[in-house]
Amino acid sequence: MPRSSKLIQLRNNNLKKRYHALTAKHPKWRNDAVIEELAGEFYLATRTVTAILNDEAPYKKIANDQLLLFAP
Repeated sequence: MPRSSKLIQLRNNNLKKRYHALTAKHPKWRNDAVIEELAGEFYLATRTVTAILNDEAPYKKIANDQLLLFAP
């Protein structure tokens, strides 16, 4: 797997971990507030954060551990 794909996969995994940490720390926050916080921390659009959390097509892992959008 190319280095950039590994970094993107690592970013996506860290974003998901941070999402779970924020929802545990702030259980009363609405989901969109958590997503906005993550978007600011990771310098991403809120739509991109939502797509990563939902494992939508461009960010979904496939069987051979590559990302569909960034496959070599």
